[in-house]
Amino acid sequence: MKALLKKYTILYVEDELNIQKNMAEYLEGYFREVYVASDGEEGLKMYDLHRPNVLLLDIDLPRVDGLTLAKYIRKKDKQVAIIMLTAFTDQEKLLQATELKLLKYLVKPIDLLEFQHTLNLLAIELIELSPNILFLGESLVWDKENEKLLHNGKACALTAKEQELLALLIRHKNKSISFEEIMAHVWVDEFDREISLNCVKNIVSNLRKKLPKESIKNVYGEGYIFQ
Repeated sequence: MKALLKKYTILYVEDELNIQKNMAEYLEGYFREVYVASDGEEGLKMYDLHRPNVLLLDIDLPRVDGLTLAKYIRKKDKQVAIIMLTAFTDQEKLLQATELKLLKYLVKPIDLLEFQHTLNLLAIELIELSPNILFLGESLVWDKENEKLLHNGKACALTAKEQELLALLIRHKNKSISFEEIMAHVWVDEFDREISLNCVKNIVSNLRKKLPKESIKNVYGEGYIFQ
């Protein structure tokens, strides 16, 4: 998921400067840009200036606390992903935070494995919100705009016919595509060639090896469906 976050930006607001410095350096390995602020007022100014995709906010901040900052931003931005940090497990604060549709609520000191898991969840949420990206699972996505299969942000090796078939199946996701439709679309430039059913089955078999299990299902006697 690390490579998938590289197109996004994050605002990190933390008043403990040594923690802020270490975390900011860590986040730079994941995000295209990391904006940093040391209190809530500065955080709001940074948000208005940069409009980041993600907020990582400590609850206990000087001047304007993290919850107040998150509430204000959430009123203006329904899509921004918010991760809240706190050194306390205060029930009242937790209840307030649930109303903000947080991606995650983490208690400091942060466990590295839990934080990495949170970043994986974040990548999935951001991808699912993107109109041009279809999440297929296990760091695998389909770039709708460019019709490319990407694994961890890098293009997967597909033959021309596998590429054509996958694009066709995804454009008709959850709908049955007949063998004849596949032949007409994938072998469109070979109209003078007799295409056998085995040719279709072989292409499907090879493509399945590059996708999550059971992405392409048989429709008995008819064709295939992508789910």
